[in-house]
Amino acid sequence: MKKIISFLSALLIISALFPLVYTPKNFKSNKKFIPSEWFSVQRMNDKGDLPYDKYYEAVTRISSMRAAERKYNAAWTDAGPFNVGGRITALTVNPQNTNIICAGFAAGGVFKSTNKGITWTDKTPDFPSLSIGALEMDPNNSNILYCGTGEANISTDSYAGFGLLKSTDAGETWNLIGLDSTRHIAEIEIHPLNSNILYVAASGGLYSKSPHRGIYKSTDAGLTWSNVLYLNDSTSAIDVAVDPQDVNRVYAAMWERLRGPTFRKAAGIASGIFLSTNGGSSWNRVSGGLPAQAATIGRISIAVAPSNPNYIYALYKKASSPNGSNNSFMAFYRSTNKGVTWTEMPGSYLSSEFYDFGWYFGTIEVSPVNHLHVYVGEIDFHFSSDGGSNWMNISNSYSGSFDQQHPDQHALWIDPANPQHLYCGNDGGVFLSANNGSSWTKSYDLPATQFYASTVDYLNPARLYGGTQDNGTVGTQTGALYDWQFFYGGDGFHTLVDYTNSDIIYAEYQFGGISRSTDGGQTFNFIADGIDFARTNWSTPYILDPVNPAILYLGTYKLHKTTNRGNLWSPISPDLTRGPNGRLGTITAISAGVAENNLSRILYVATDDAKMSVSTNDGSSWTDITGNLPRRYMTDVVCDTSNPAVAYVTLSGYNLDEPNAHVFRTTDNGSSWQNITGNMPDIPVNSLIIDYDYDSTLYVGTDAGVFYTEDLGSSWSSLGVLPNSPVFDLNFHQPSRKLFAGTHGRSMFMYQLPSVTGIEKSEKAAQSYAIKNNYPNPVRESSTFEIHLPIPSMVIVSLYDNSGKFVAEFTNEQKPAGAHSIVIDASKLKLASGVYYCSFTINDKRTVHKVLVIK
Repeated sequence: MKKIISFLSALLIISALFPLVYTPKNFKSNKKFIPSEWFSVQRMNDKGDLPYDKYYEAVTRISSMRAAERKYNAAWTDAGPFNVGGRITALTVNPQNTNIICAGFAAGGVFKSTNKGITWTDKTPDFPSLSIGALEMDPNNSNILYCGTGEANISTDSYAGFGLLKSTDAGETWNLIGLDSTRHIAEIEIHPLNSNILYVAASGGLYSKSPHRGIYKSTDAGLTWSNVLYLNDSTSAIDVAVDPQDVNRVYAAMWERLRGPTFRKAAGIASGIFLSTNGGSSWNRVSGGLPAQAATIGRISIAVAPSNPNYIYALYKKASSPNGSNNSFMAFYRSTNKGVTWTEMPGSYLSSEFYDFGWYFGTIEVSPVNHLHVYVGEIDFHFSSDGGSNWMNISNSYSGSFDQQHPDQHALWIDPANPQHLYCGNDGGVFLSANNGSSWTKSYDLPATQFYASTVDYLNPARLYGGTQDNGTVGTQTGALYDWQFFYGGDGFHTLVDYTNSDIIYAEYQFGGISRSTDGGQTFNFIADGIDFARTNWSTPYILDPVNPAILYLGTYKLHKTTNRGNLWSPISPDLTRGPNGRLGTITAISAGVAENNLSRILYVATDDAKMSVSTNDGSSWTDITGNLPRRYMTDVVCDTSNPAVAYVTLSGYNLDEPNAHVFRTTDNGSSWQNITGNMPDIPVNSLIIDYDYDSTLYVGTDAGVFYTEDLGSSWSSLGVLPNSPVFDLNFHQPSRKLFAGTHGRSMFMYQLPSVTGIEKSEKAAQSYAIKNNYPNPVRESSTFEIHLPIPSMVIVSLYDNSGKFVAEFTNEQKPAGAHSIVIDASKLKLASGVYYCSFTINDKRTVHKVLVIK
C-alpha cells in the first residue's frame, strides 16, 4: 500500500469529497456519527486488551536506541503544517501575565507561548506519551504547573498517558509525580488557599476495567496520593470542582463507561454527581432535583461560580438505551444553594447541539466575575448571560472558514481581569477573542496536526499533502510551514497525486468517500461509481498503478479497479476478508507490481482481520497467502517493484504468544513468510518503505518513531530524533532522498537521507553486480543508470516499450570491473511519453527496470 515516490509508484494524496463538485469555500464538516473503533481494534492483543505496559517498555527501549545511534542521529526537520493546528484538550493561562499560555494536545504534548499565541515552543518532546488530558496552573504560584497525561474524551484515537507531571519552572522542565496507572486524566483542581492540596479526576484505562480510577487527593503537592472516591472498576471521574470559599466542599462528576474492540459503553447506573463536605474524606450522591440513577446517564460536567459559589451548573448527557454507546443532550441544571437543590433550565436550545457524540466534549466554565455568565462547549461554544435560561452561539464554527473558528470545543479560559477576553481550545487549535466571542483570532505556529496519511508530489516535491483527523485534507504547494491550505473536508485519509500530472489529485474522507481534482485541488468530483461499500475501512486504501496512472485500485472488502481515473470502478476480486465481524472484515492495504515475463499486475491485499491474498494475473484469480502470519491487524503491504515476488507486510497489535512480530517478508509471492522484526521494539508498525538506492535497506514508521535496517531486518536502528508521536505514514521522494513522516499529533517531519554518490557496495554488491536506479526519473531529455561490476562481465542493456516491443540496444559487450554509465537519451530516440522497460543482462542474469518518459 505504501509509497515510495519513484517513477514506479505513486502516492496517496488529499482527502476529499462530497457529491458532485466540492470547493474549499463551500464545504462544512459533518461529524454526526460515532467514530470507528479503527484505532483501538488494530492495537489490541488477542485478548481484547490494550497492553499499555508493552507500549511504555518499547518507548524506554527506543530512548536507549536513539542514544546509541551514531549514523542517523540528527533531528528530523519540521515540514508543517504550523498553521492548521490539532485537537486541543487543555488550556491554562497565567492570570498575572496573560501573554503566557500553555496548551495541551490530544497527541502532540504541551506547547507554551509567551506572546499570547504568536509563537509557541514544544515543552514536552521527550514525554513517553504526548497525549494530554488536563493542565492546571497553581493559583498561588504561576511557576507551578500540573499536566495530566492521557486524553479522557474516549475519542477513536485517544492515546493513553503515563501519569501526572509537575513543573516548578513554568513548564520548562517536568517531573513525574505519580498516578501512572490511571492512564487517562480528565481534570486537575488545586486548593485555592493551600497549594499542597490537589484533586485529580482520573478516568482510568479506556479499554479495560481497572481500580485505578476515581478522585485522587494529595496533601503534599503530589508526593503521595490517596484514592478518595472510587465507585467501581468501570466508572471514571470526568470532572472535579472545589468551592473557592468553603474549600472542604468538593464536587465530582462520575461517568460509567467502557470500551472494547467492537463496542462503546458510554452510560451506566453509577454515573452521577457526588459531593464531599470534608475535603474528600467521605462522599454522597447528589440528588435534590438531579436525575435519579439510571443506566442511560452518560457524561456529566460541573462548574462552580468563582464569584458566588452558591451557584453551581451541571450538564447531563444520556444514551438512547441502557449502557448505550451514544451520548445526546439530557438536561442543563442550576443550583443556587451549593447543590442542595437543583433546577432544570430550559433546554430546547442546547438539545440539538450534541448530536449523538456528547461523550466527546462537555466543558462548562463560569465567568470569574459574574455568576450568571456561563459557557458550554460542544460543537460550538454557547454563552448564557442569565444563568442558563437563554443561550447564544459565540463560536459559529460553521459560519465561515476554520481560520475564524473550528468545531468541537474542549477547553476555555476566561481572563479574570477582563472577562471579555476568552482563550478557546478545540479540534482546530487555539483561538482568542477580545469581545466575548463576537470575533475570534486563530493562533498559529502550532505543529500539532494529526495525520492519518500523507504524500509528496513526485514532480513537485515541495508540494506535500495529507489527510488529517478533524481538519480534513490539507497541503502546501510551496513547501513552507505556514501556508498549508484546507483542500477537502471531513476527516481526511489517503491522499494521492498522479505521478505524471500534478494537477490530478485524489482525496477521500472516512469510509472510502473518494474524489478527484483535475485542477490542482481547486475543485473535487466524487468518483465512487461502481464501488461496493457494504464494508469499508475507516481509512479505506487506494493506490495508483505503478505503470499506468489512469489505473487505480481501491479496497473495501473486495478489490476494485478503474482504468479511467475513477470515472467507473469494477470489483476484480471476491470477498478477500474472513467475512463480516463487527467492524472487522475490510481491506487495509494494497500493493501492485508488474510481472517481468508478461507485464501482468501482481497484486497484494491485506485486511484488518489478518488475511493476506495475492493475484499474479491482475485480479483474475486469487490465492490466500496468510500462511504463518500472526492473527493481527495488517497495516501495510509493499511489494518490491524490481522483483514483485518479494513483498513486506507490517502488523499492529500484540499476540501474547508471539511477541515482537510486526514486520514480515516473502520472496516467493507469499508462499512463505519470514519474521524480520529482529531487535525492533515490540510496538505497532504502521508503514514501510523500500529504499531502492541501497541494498537491503527498509524504513518503518511505528507508534513511537521511525526505524531503519540495512540488512533486511537482521538488525534495526532508530532513524533520527523525533518526538514520541505515532508515525502513521511514511513517504520517500527518491530523487531528492527525502523521507517524510506523517505523525498523528505532531504534523509532518522530513529527514534528509544521504545522497547516493556512487554504487553502494554492500556485501551483496561485492559478490555480484549492482545497478543504481536511473536519475532523473521520469525522463524528459536523458537519464542515466550506473552499473557496478565486481569482475569483468558480459553486459547487454536494451530498452522495450510497454507492449514489449524492442526500442533500442545500448551496449552488448564485455566490460571490465568497475562502474559504468548507461545513458538513455529520450530526445535522440524520440521516445513518446509512457512507460518503458530497461533490460540488463549481466553474465546471463537478467533484471528489468521501469523508466517513465514524460514529454
